[in-house]
Amino acid sequence: MSDDEAELKQLVDTLAQVEQQVRAWEAQLETLAAVRAEIWQARTTLDGLQEEPEGREMLVPVGYNTSLFASLGSKERVLTGLGSRVYMEAPLEQALERLQSRLDEVEKATRDYRESLAQLQQQHAQLRERAEALYAKAEAAKEVGSDFLLPGGR
Repeated sequence: MSDDEAELKQLVDTLAQVEQQVRAWEAQLETLAAVRAEIWQARTTLDGLQEEPEGREMLVPVGYNTSLFASLGSKERVLTGLGSRVYMEAPLEQALERLQSRLDEVEKATRDYRESLAQLQQQHAQLRERAEALYAKAEAAKEVGSDFLLPGGR
C-alpha cells in the first residue's frame, strides 16, 4: 500500500468521524435553541405579570391546547427551577434575574457551538478537498496503468 493510498483511507475514516461530530453539534444547537425559546417565553410571561394587579383573572395554558382560568396571587412567590427537579421560591424580580442569567449562558453556549461548528466544517472541507485530490491522482494513475488503489496490484 502506497503512502497516498494509506492517507486516502485515513482521510475517509476521519471524514466519517468529522461528519458524525458535525451532526452531533447541530443537534446540540437545536436543543439550545429550544431551551432558549422556553427561557424567553418564561421571561416574557413574568415581565407581563409585573404590570398586572394581584387578583387579575387570566388563562393559564396547561398543555395540549388546554387552559385554566386562574387568578394572579402574590407576585412575590415564583417557583424557579434550580435543576434536577429542585425548585426554589423567589420574588418575581429574582426569578427574572435568574432567567436572564440562564438565557445569557445559553446564548454564550450557542455562540461557542456555532464557532466550533464553523471550524469543524472548515476542517471537513479541507479534508474532503485533500481526499478528492488523492482520489483524482489515483484515477489518473489507473489510466496510465499504475496499480495505485488496486488490491493486489494488476
